[in-house]
Amino acid sequence: MLLKNKRKSLGLTAEQVAEAIGIRRRMYYYIESGEKLPSRKVEKRLERFFNIPASELLANQDD
Repeated sequence: MLLKNKRKSLGLTAEQVAEAIGIRRRMYYYIESGEKLPSRKVEKRLERFFNIPASELLANQDD
């Protein structure tokens, strides 16, 4: 599942997720849009927050 779809399915804003995982909103948008790849540390935070492997959250960013 795409990161943006998962976030929206939970009714969360990008700002809420960014704050929860400890990164700036702009960086979260870059990650969500596929413009930048997260560091391994941020990948782990995303996995814990969404309880989904980062490989699934970040898969098919361009689709």
